[in-house]
Amino acid sequence: MNDIQRLFSVFFCCRSRQNQARRIIPTDSDDPRRSFIYFGIDALSINNSTTLIIADFGSSHGRNSIQTMKMIIEYLKQANKLRSSPLIIHNDLPTNDWTRLFQLLAEENLYKALVNGCSFYEQCLPLNCLSIGFSSASLHILSKKPCNIDNHCYFHFANEKERELLQAQSKSDFARFLKYRSQELQSGGVLILNIPSIKENEEMGFHFYFDLIYKSAKSLKILTSQELVDFTIPFYLRSLSECLDFELFNRYLLKLIKAEFICLKLLIFDQYQNGEIELDYFAKSLTMLMRPGTDSALKEALKLNQRTNQEIEHISTQFWSLFEEKLKLESYDGNINTYATYLILKKN
Repeated sequence: MNDIQRLFSVFFCCRSRQNQARRIIPTDSDDPRRSFIYFGIDALSINNSTTLIIADFGSSHGRNSIQTMKMIIEYLKQANKLRSSPLIIHNDLPTNDWTRLFQLLAEENLYKALVNGCSFYEQCLPLNCLSIGFSSASLHILSKKPCNIDNHCYFHFANEKERELLQAQSKSDFARFLKYRSQELQSGGVLILNIPSIKENEEMGFHFYFDLIYKSAKSLKILTSQELVDFTIPFYLRSLSECLDFELFNRYLLKLIKAEFICLKLLIFDQYQNGEIELDYFAKSLTMLMRPGTDSALKEALKLNQRTNQEIEHISTQFWSLFEEKLKLESYDGNINTYATYLILKKN
């Protein structure tokens, strides 16, 4: 739904866990999505005499989305499940950088596409039209903030009451997402989902960098105390058990075809720790990864407090320059792992 979703699809190698047994995902590519997407397409069982409609929910700027759609189309051809050119729908919020996506679509010229500017927590498409629904690293983004987080901006550092509110919002949002996708899917259509997750009872090293974001905000003297309070990133990472909601699947006529709990190790951290890239490059690259999704929360807090557009852009630039400089002074020495739950759901 915004670019931080790409944190989990750039610069990584991976291992997976299924049914508590660890193994390497079989794949012919460094991209762990590939074998999972292939499995989802193999499960597809709709009338292929009609035009297939494929939607990416949370396309962001489009580069990763376009490449994924290309991957899906190529395998549909290999699997003999494509009789005519499919129609691709790129979905994201109206505030998305659509100009960038249009430019990339024109440059690539790979398929026929439309864009859909609305929240994927609403109905986005007509009933019973969708063949394949895909979403990569977007479903941790909440439809709204249920509360501000006291003395921080990130859910991991929320107190018990705040965390309960965030968890409830996450559960409600997941139900809405599945409800509307089920209505849009044809019988026999599939959802292929990559959901950013947490491993229960494990400290994630990546939280260090969200803590550094909050420290940067506190250090930015131009922010008022109220703006700091309002700076809450509307994220919630589910556990595997929260993703596997069978009551919800049954309610919306969705059958679980496959589930994987994936450990993603961001290669950029290994490269830096092994001395393969310089500190300046590491700090700049990580800032580029962290900025888009987090920046929207910062800008929303500034807008809420009546800042002008010019002020908002100026403060944003200052903030991310400060964050990049702090990255050069502070780093996390342990392993930086992130996790995702991969789900394939099929409409009955």
